[in-house]
Formats: sequence, structure tokens, C-alpha cells
Amino acid sequence: MKTKSSQLKKVHFLRLMKDEDILASIIKYCKTENIFSGYVQGIGAVANPSIGYFDLESKEYLVINKNFNAELVNCSGNIALDKKTGELIAHLHMVVGDSNGQTIGGHVMPDNKISVTGEFIIFETQGKNHRTKDNTFGLMLLDL
Repeated sequence: MKTKSSQLKKVHFLRLMKDEDILASIIKYCKTENIFSGYVQGIGAVANPSIGYFDLESKEYLVINKNFNAELVNCSGNIALDKKTGELIAHLHMVVGDSNGQTIGGHVMPDNKISVTGEFIIFETQGKNHRTKDNTFGLMLLDL
């Protein structure tokens, strides 16, 4: 186990509007506000969700596309910087539900658009968190 402690710096409340992309919006806001480290939590509704599942054998994300308006039951993750390039990374997962109450979850892929509203909170922490590419999995993992 690797650990790191930090202090809460600021709490940001965001409302994403219809057709706004979850990942792109979070990253854009964090760049504008100079947020380099934090925790993201959100709820709302998403149109035609696209969810990723990391396959350990192929070391690739398998994408699961759904064709319905979904409740965004939970979306959570963290904010960090690519240690090599300095690019901002929002690593988010989500659970979405259909009209029958069935749920599916996984990695938030690009182009997940809000269908009604997205209500997010970013808990900004002091300092910077970084991610580096892990040689075993080929993933950008937290470098603590």
C-alpha cells in the first residue's frame, strides 16, 4: 500500500447542463480554476452512457455502450496530473440505472453527455497528485 495525506482546500459545486460532456466539463473547470488534486462526486442523468471495463488479458478498455436515458446514480473519482506531461487527468467511474432500476457501472468514457442535469462537487485538496504509467498494466496510476 502507498499512501499520501492532504488537507481540504476548497469545495466547488458544479451544475452540468444538457449535452455537456462529463469528462470534458470536469477537466475544463479544473484547468480554469487551477485544481490539480481532488475528489469528484456527482449525480444526475446521462444520455446513452458509455462505460469502460478494463480487461486484464488484453490490457484494453472494453467499451459498453447503452442506448437509453440513464439516471446517473453515482459518479466518483479523482483529479491528478500526468507526472510526465503535466496534463490534467480526471479518473472517474459511474453507476447508471435504467427505467427498471437495473444498474451498470464502470469507467467513465469520453462523450458521456448530460441529458437533464449533472450535479457535481469537487473537493479540491492542497498540493498536487500525479499519475504515472504502470509497466505491468499500461495504465496511468496514482503515483503516491
